[in-house]
Amino acid sequence: MVKKQDSFSVSTVFLGVYEILMVIALIFSFKDLLTSSAKGDYFLTVVEIIAGILIGYLPVWIAKRLNIELPQQLFILYVVFLFGSIYLGTLRHFYRLPLWDKMLHLVSSSLEVCLGLAIFGFLLTPEVQAKVSRTFVTLYAFCFSAFCGVLWEFYEFTCDSFGMNLQRYMAHGQPKVGRAALMDTMTDLIADVIGALIFCLYLYFKFKKDPGSLKNFFFHKSTSEQE
Repeated sequence: MVKKQDSFSVSTVFLGVYEILMVIALIFSFKDLLTSSAKGDYFLTVVEIIAGILIGYLPVWIAKRLNIELPQQLFILYVVFLFGSIYLGTLRHFYRLPLWDKMLHLVSSSLEVCLGLAIFGFLLTPEVQAKVSRTFVTLYAFCFSAFCGVLWEFYEFTCDSFGMNLQRYMAHGQPKVGRAALMDTMTDLIADVIGALIFCLYLYFKFKKDPGSLKNFFFHKSTSEQE
């Protein structure tokens, strides 16, 4: 479940709006599937929408199973990323916009910073959490996010080995040459680093002003379990 703070309603609204829009899209896509002759494309769309709906609730389900509360920042950025990539990007074809993919890399890198902080808090004892340098924590979160970006490019490279074109190394079926073949991958990584850097700079000054605010980015035991 989501951490119960003043901003609980914000995360609830984010998830609710996303899920409602996805359900509406599912209804119309299912209608098209039944009435259209090109059923293959619409069937794939229906499958993607159902997967998107389930993925939206996945963190909530995991949190309930583990009796933990999700950090607000992590959950909100997760929903924003799903909304931008699945609903707007795939269903509304925003990926046709030149910089849409790069914008999502900025969002995902901030999401990965929050994930890194949550994992950090999970692995360390409260005593270590209180004593560790906030500057070190911020640097660690930046490196964690950048590393996640590299792993994603590994994934795309592996998929391209099976005939896909996730790294955009081909145009109109012909392989690009030289720097052009690397452009998509490198600009993705640059966007990852920029997004992580901006968010970590924000966190640096936030933690410097209020060191105790670091714990807001950690997983916590569910209050219902504690009661």
